[in-house]
Amino acid sequence: MHKALYRVYRPQKFEDVVGQEHITKTLRNQIENNNIGHAYLFSGTRGTGKTSTAKIFARAVNCLESKDQEPCNNCDVCKDILNDNIMDVVEIDAASNNSVDDIRELRESVKYSPTKAKYKVYIIDEVHMLSQGAFNALLKTLEEPPSYVIFILATTEPHKIPATILSRCQRFDFKRVTVKDITSRMKKICSEEDIEVEDKALNLIARNSQGALRDALSILDQCISFGDEKIEYNDVVELLGTVNIEQLFDLAQYIINQDTKESLKVLNEFIVWGKDIRNLINDLIDHFRNLMICKVSTDLDEIISLPDEIIDQLRSQADTVNNNDLIRILNILSTTQDNIKTASNPRVVAEVTMMKIAQPMFDESKEALIKRIENLERVIESGNIKVTTVSDSQKEESINIDNKEEVEYEQVKSEDVNLIEHAWKNILKSIKADKNMPVYALLGDVRDFNVYNSQLYLIFDDNYGFAKTRLSSPETIDYIQNKIKEIVNRSFSVKIFLKSEVKNIDLDIKETANDKGEEILKNIVSKDLLEVKEHIEEN
Repeated sequence: MHKALYRVYRPQKFEDVVGQEHITKTLRNQIENNNIGHAYLFSGTRGTGKTSTAKIFARAVNCLESKDQEPCNNCDVCKDILNDNIMDVVEIDAASNNSVDDIRELRESVKYSPTKAKYKVYIIDEVHMLSQGAFNALLKTLEEPPSYVIFILATTEPHKIPATILSRCQRFDFKRVTVKDITSRMKKICSEEDIEVEDKALNLIARNSQGALRDALSILDQCISFGDEKIEYNDVVELLGTVNIEQLFDLAQYIINQDTKESLKVLNEFIVWGKDIRNLINDLIDHFRNLMICKVSTDLDEIISLPDEIIDQLRSQADTVNNNDLIRILNILSTTQDNIKTASNPRVVAEVTMMKIAQPMFDESKEALIKRIENLERVIESGNIKVTTVSDSQKEESINIDNKEEVEYEQVKSEDVNLIEHAWKNILKSIKADKNMPVYALLGDVRDFNVYNSQLYLIFDDNYGFAKTRLSSPETIDYIQNKIKEIVNRSFSVKIFLKSEVKNIDLDIKETANDKGEEILKNIVSKDLLEVKEHIEEN
């Protein structure tokens, strides 16, 4: 029968405990100086070695042949403790033994001296799960314990433990194990198990364990079964459902280059291959966070736990983006990380996010407005601007620049419409959640969308005149505008039109487009500057 790696390689001595030297050193000094406390609290996240250290300590204080304050694990007492064959060391799971009666039973057993060992050690795991009555019962024992009793309380949530209990314990906080230490431990285990493994595969496992060595060993166990005595990086990516680092660099560069089309294309590839969208968002946050760290720090060893060649790639990519863009992108991704947890359609949320981070025009944050002004300044400074007429079918104006850059209103309009179309189902769903059924039902019949100059035109068939009348009241328009802003984080002025009235929209746009290109750019820049000024004043 297969035994899990984390059980096979559970630490047996203090020196085996990974990443908690500040705790093991203190405990060994207490044993050496005969300064052992009567109650300890071991707190920290899962898989960091709390219970293992408690068991090692229980053996060390009772070992008959201890050397350097380490348990020998060979004497009769050590063997009995290892085999759970002694009544003097008791491990209690507070998650399932959390009543007052359970603690009262413990209090009764405390009265009896140890049968074989020097100390009776009570290890209470997940102690925060005890009821208030049980804590009160335990408090009495902690106040006046017999000299031969040691309590070790272990918890992942110390804030749930009453202050009266905390004040009677020596507290030791277990740190998350570093990626470097986890990687080193797994490499040693793979060597002992005669498993061939790539270093970057171990690094990926360590990063996904989030500082919990036990979790890392569980993942490694899966990878060994998956890889048939050879673990490759791509196997770990496949098993964890994470994103290949090269693909992540490519996607990040498309976002930095404001290439919406390629960003959405890569996102679609991830979805087609069955990747979890939530994992992708998390990986993107980590990636852009690493880029930001590269911009502000030169000493990256402890801040970014990645191989040197990956850090070199990060430094190179960080040179292509400024801090303002990184802050803007991270803010949007962090919001998405929260929203996507409860989203009924994560794909739409992710697609809208890609459009926002790759196109500042879809975001109203201060950082986005600054980016939009930078883009406009770059267009203006690039050369002479002249207005040219395009085909009647487009009915729009494009601004041609000497270096062949081109800004077309039709392109801008299409991106806006794309944004609304992708988010429309979520907008309707939010309206339905408000129980505003008349508006929900009427907006469900919208035939088409058009956007120009931050005005959103909702277009109905000609036989829906009643819908136009019902939806055109100022209160309803305000409600719809607020709902749209809530979902897409962008303000639009909503107008209701019938299909036969669309020609009037086109004529208005064409007439506006016939103004001078320089004046149009001036107006846009002035508008963005005003928006930035307003945002700065508000913040």
